[in-house]
Amino acid sequence: MGTCKFCGKTEKVISEILEVCRTCILEGDWDQIKPHIFNVHKQVRQLVKLPEKPPKAEKPNIKLKCNLCVNECALSDNDISYCGLRNIQLRTSGQLPYPSKSKGYIHGYIDSNPTNCCNSWFCPAGTSAGYPTYSNYDGPEYGTYSYAAFLYGCTFNCLFCQNSSHKLFSKRHLFDVETLVNQIVKNEDITCLCYFGGTPEAQLPFSINLAEKIVEKLKNKKRIMRFCWEWNGSGKREWIEKAMQIAINTGGNIKFDLKTFHEKLNFALCGVSNKRTLENFKFLAENYFGTRGKDMPELSGCTLMVPGYTNHEEVELITKFVSEINPEIPYSLLVFHGDYQMRDLPITPKKQALKCLEVAEKYLKNVNLGNKFLLGFS
Repeated sequence: MGTCKFCGKTEKVISEILEVCRTCILEGDWDQIKPHIFNVHKQVRQLVKLPEKPPKAEKPNIKLKCNLCVNECALSDNDISYCGLRNIQLRTSGQLPYPSKSKGYIHGYIDSNPTNCCNSWFCPAGTSAGYPTYSNYDGPEYGTYSYAAFLYGCTFNCLFCQNSSHKLFSKRHLFDVETLVNQIVKNEDITCLCYFGGTPEAQLPFSINLAEKIVEKLKNKKRIMRFCWEWNGSGKREWIEKAMQIAINTGGNIKFDLKTFHEKLNFALCGVSNKRTLENFKFLAENYFGTRGKDMPELSGCTLMVPGYTNHEEVELITKFVSEINPEIPYSLLVFHGDYQMRDLPITPKKQALKCLEVAEKYLKNVNLGNKFLLGFS
């Protein structure tokens, strides 16, 4: 049970750590509420020794500029990048090398297909889609595996993060591309690779290089290998377009976490603006969706229904935005369960989930409800 410190309302769906309700975030005095929200994120990030905001060093103190994501960090000697992956002092001492095109901080493992991936309801691994061009199976790929590439670091600071271990990494998680290429190619039962995290934006050159090298190694073996990315969409356009092209050519896809529509709500829940996310989604959808034909969607949207915050009104704005690009774009709603700093919030109420589903289906033709088991659905 949380209380909004601005309007005094007490409800189960007001986060105890955020201490502000959805109404006040969107309609209250932003000049008062914004400093409070940023202070909450500052305290959360201090727990794992990450900077409260993207560092913006000025000349002549800039030792590294990174433009891989919306944060565009500029680091001096004493700075750590917002994602946590770049640190001048640790690099100089050799304690923690930077990720690069040839090396990445990753935890990889294999998952049996079809996996619990948010896009398995329409992709070749979980359906008959793509057969025989992108899959050897006329149906779900039972007996095969997906290589789950968990990438450390994130460009957001979601208070409800489902994979907060991405913030905790060390040199033992650093792998070179060639080692991973050989491991993945050697296992002939692997038919797809999915990058997630964290979010891949912080290590896009590495993930793209890994994909390209695997494709090159397999080109004469007539072996199918699809590549997918799950991300928050904050990457630089140059890199996200390269990833999109690889996904299209190999039969993979890209899932955007469309966490919110309102920028203020994104600041509250995730610490960062979502403008780049919406811009990137629109760009890729307008330029690439439908290029493989109707049965092989190239990208999708996904929204976690955070109780009290990401309600049916937010879902309506998101799905309307998607539908104005193309109503055929697949979209998933995920049932929330408490995690990380929002463990106090309940599972998405069934009434909220069904209302969100009803709203989404008003705008889009291909809608899926994920994590249904949390609501007692089979």
